[in-house]
Amino acid sequence: MFKDMNWKPVGAEFLGTFFLVFFGVTSFISMSGNDMLLEGTITLGLTLFVLVHILGPVSGCHLNPAITLPVFMSGKMKQDETIAYIVAQIVGAMLGFVLFKELKPETGASDIDVMIIALIGTTFFVASLLTSQDPGSIGATLFIVTITAFGDVNPGVSIGSMLASAIEGNPNWAFYGIVGSLIGCGVGYAVKENVIDN
Repeated sequence: MFKDMNWKPVGAEFLGTFFLVFFGVTSFISMSGNDMLLEGTITLGLTLFVLVHILGPVSGCHLNPAITLPVFMSGKMKQDETIAYIVAQIVGAMLGFVLFKELKPETGASDIDVMIIALIGTTFFVASLLTSQDPGSIGATLFIVTITAFGDVNPGVSIGSMLASAIEGNPNWAFYGIVGSLIGCGVGYAVKENVIDN
């Protein structure tokens, strides 16, 4: 079982489902008040748009067993690949929900939470930007990481902001965001090189 499996598409399904849940689904759920419903819906739709754009060529960007199973039944996927896709989708979704609940930024995140939030946001941002130069995809990616409050994806801006805060007497607040963003740059590059690129 799983002999001669190409694990890149499986990794793409895991990461895609994780990002879909972490940014899109949780946005829709957490912004579901009457005045925020439109923002949540747009964020979910744009997250899916970006993921289809960057991961579609790698795995088909199923991100859903309800897509994978009919593809398998039509004879376009092997059984092992189907099982791997579905397991990756479930684990990616679970991790997305768990991390979002743990790191929800509006609840007064700890320094480590801020670092992880910046790491995840920057990973998504960098992987997307390195994969596509399509202005629609780039704009959607920026909207997603900004609207979901995971917008600390630019260490240059964070350092400038931290220095401005230091002048006012509060130098430490952005440090963990900067560290997370810098780590996220490397992780985003690794995702692009090892999962997205063939």
